[in-house]
Amino acid sequence: MKSKNSTANDESGSRTIRIIKYMDGEFQEAKDCVSGEEPLEIRICNIISGRCFQFAVTMRTPGEDQYLALGLLFTEGIIKNVNDFQAEKTRKIDSNVIEVWLSYPVDENGLKRYSPSYSSCGLCGKASIDEVFVKGARIQHTLSTVKAGVILTLPDKMRKHQRMFAETGGLHGAALFTSAGTILAWAEDIGRHNAVDKVIGQLFIEGHLKEGTILQISGRAGFEIVQKAAMAGIPVISSVSAPSSLAVETAEALGITLICFVRENRFNIYTHGERVYLKSPDIFD
Repeated sequence: MKSKNSTANDESGSRTIRIIKYMDGEFQEAKDCVSGEEPLEIRICNIISGRCFQFAVTMRTPGEDQYLALGLLFTEGIIKNVNDFQAEKTRKIDSNVIEVWLSYPVDENGLKRYSPSYSSCGLCGKASIDEVFVKGARIQHTLSTVKAGVILTLPDKMRKHQRMFAETGGLHGAALFTSAGTILAWAEDIGRHNAVDKVIGQLFIEGHLKEGTILQISGRAGFEIVQKAAMAGIPVISSVSAPSSLAVETAEALGITLICFVRENRFNIYTHGERVYLKSPDIFD
């Protein structure tokens, strides 16, 4: 089945897209709303020298970006009160870049070295937005197919190996499966991207990475998960939770089948549904 995605921007930070819904043994076309996810580059500008430099890049849902940038600089101790920056000059210079003009001279080299990591996106602290995009990692459209019924079994198969999650309820899980649903490796971590890295690293070292077809994750399917799957050559991602808009856009561009809300007898296909098959006509043809 082939999906034809169209993404509509929403001022609230969400996106409405077309999906393929699987429920009770049938496919149907539907619409779904996913949270926005885009990089925000925060630049610090020195009012004394007139110079601006990149401080950090963080993944976020668009909206209230000035609050985000200033709150971040405040909690990191770079600004301590409203007199430390010039509100009239602090502004977004495009949709994903904001400049914060400080009122006092700063040690630019010191702040560049400082550049802390933010959230658990796995991308923070990058020097520029260009660095977060994968180049040359597109997955072939003809690579691997999977049965809808196999997808439905994966969360439970992975959960059986999530020992620490069962004990704490606070860890993410990741596992790599063959197209037939045989588990190859699994891992747990407080960060989704860390768990994925562990799985990919294990199979890379053991020489079995190419055997993996479906990456199953326990949490939200964000951009960083799609990026890592593309780099590892994994054609299918399955998640029990929601995707972000950037994850959908990236999966579409990189040829990855993105399947989310895999629960009980249903799931949603967001991109490249041609890999998932059932004895049913192609609803988008």
